[in-house]
Amino acid sequence: MRFIGSKTLLLPDIEQFIEKNAPDAKSFCDIFSGTASVARHFKKKFQITSNDLLHFSYVLQKATIENDVKPTFKKLTNEIEFNPFEFLDNIDGDNYKLENTPFIYENYSPNLKSNRQYLSSKNALKIDCIRQTIEKWKALDLLDSSEYYYLLAGLIEAIPYVSNIAGTYGAFLKHWDKRALNDLKLIQLEVDTNSKNNKCFNENSNNLIKKISGDILYIDPPYNARQYAPNYHLLETISRYDMPEIFGKTGLRGYQDLKSSYCLKKEALITFDNLIKNANFKHIIISYSNEGIMSINDIKTVLTKYGVEKTYSMKKIPYRRYKHKPGTVKHDLYELLFYISKNKALK
Repeated sequence: MRFIGSKTLLLPDIEQFIEKNAPDAKSFCDIFSGTASVARHFKKKFQITSNDLLHFSYVLQKATIENDVKPTFKKLTNEIEFNPFEFLDNIDGDNYKLENTPFIYENYSPNLKSNRQYLSSKNALKIDCIRQTIEKWKALDLLDSSEYYYLLAGLIEAIPYVSNIAGTYGAFLKHWDKRALNDLKLIQLEVDTNSKNNKCFNENSNNLIKKISGDILYIDPPYNARQYAPNYHLLETISRYDMPEIFGKTGLRGYQDLKSSYCLKKEALITFDNLIKNANFKHIIISYSNEGIMSINDIKTVLTKYGVEKTYSMKKIPYRRYKHKPGTVKHDLYELLFYISKNKALK
């Protein structure tokens, strides 16, 4: 899934950084998990705790982190006599009886009620059919929690492949991208087995930090003013399927309770300080951008305030080079990795 600030390409660097600084670690907390790519990568090695404030992220985590094997759907398959992915993929929206309003179709695809074109009408209606079917199976006790989240994650992961967007859901394209005209097909996500007690949360990170502990705390917070909630509002609405009040040209849902203080210049450093102060972890590792709201010196000051100063280190990873305008000086963009050992005596 395309996601702002995704660390997929940086996983080898992060792994090397961890091996150098925390070779004794047995547990790993990804407290800003996003698409869960980092947590999933390190699940092979560590007991994982993951978290994100966005519900669609929580669904992806529940499906691939808390689940230790792919669900079998025994109870459901006895009822419908089909593999549930096959059943849902073959739904024909035009001939499927919906029990509730097709909210996604009516609000995010072209029809008499909407001119938004995030999704083709066919795919939007199919999403409604799938969401309502999954909820029906859950209500009939045909799905346990692991199965419910795995099916829902398969839908969430599939949506970007048929979305008519440039990158995020902050806006839809005026003309149809050929990808958006493909038929929606659910994705059966891989699930790694580590036989450990992995846990996932859907909370504000600064609240959760007071309730958890472990070896490695990996922090990958938002680094600029772009809030994630409005940029992924459609995935959030499909995940929650709560028929929210929406507004504006893009059909945004309200996101006041999903705003991150890390995106606000006046609040980011204070919030970060609070997070590190309350972190009951042996090793703290942070991913950040050199163009972030907090400066390198800001981050170092907070880390050395609560950690063992002699253990502090930082690594710069060249991310990409670009020119703002022809003839201007090249601007270097770096991913920054910070490490410090937490000084528990100061906690």
